[in-house]
Amino acid sequence: MTIPSAEASPTEASPTEASPTEALSKTAISKQPPAKRGQGTAKVRDADATRKKLLGAALQIFSTQGYDAASTRQIETAAGVKRGLIGYHFGSKQDLWKSTADEVMKVAEAELVTALTAIERIDPASRLRFFVRSYVSFCAKHPELNRLMIQEGMDRDWRLSWLLERSVRRWYEQVCRLFEESVALGLAPKMDAHHFYYIITGAATLMFSNAVEAESLSQQNPLDPAMVEAHAEALASLFVAGESG
Repeated sequence: MTIPSAEASPTEASPTEASPTEALSKTAISKQPPAKRGQGTAKVRDADATRKKLLGAALQIFSTQGYDAASTRQIETAAGVKRGLIGYHFGSKQDLWKSTADEVMKVAEAELVTALTAIERIDPASRLRFFVRSYVSFCAKHPELNRLMIQEGMDRDWRLSWLLERSVRRWYEQVCRLFEESVALGLAPKMDAHHFYYIITGAATLMFSNAVEAESLSQQNPLDPAMVEAHAEALASLFVAGESG
């Protein structure tokens, strides 16, 4: 009689079958709550949301109270987050300020650089009017940028130097060059471009930076689209010869 070999034994378990211990382990894994599988993504979303809250609160406080008067506790409270999260997300108050200023400069670049790029495709006679109107519209949407610049423009320190090198000096040069081109064409009043820069900056921003005052005096909301449009046209007409529009 031939004795069947071990490989041929019909009663022996197949090597692909899981042992009872392995089967129990697989069952336990498959029964884990599905929510745990997305915990990593949820944590990233929560971290991003916290960071945005801190940046928003920091911009509001830095632009209205100034860097020295602002405290990390005050910013965290305004953001509605736990103590210590500025250190966790940004490292220090100084780094938070840089991140905050960088965010608002990115917004300015995205909108104003787009306007300056579009100017290149516009007839030279219409460029200054287009710029003034675009700038007023931007200032109405982002009054916090001018407030921040007022706070930081009063002292020679690392924050002003940072702002100038980050964006402001380049913006100043572009605006002055545009104005000088319009003067050369006889389309704008003759004055030093430096004066134009500060006249346009003050006139385009103040009504929106001081919106509460402006509304109290006029009983009209300065941020109403019709008011923004009227202000843009009035300012453009002061500097640009020719028809409105």
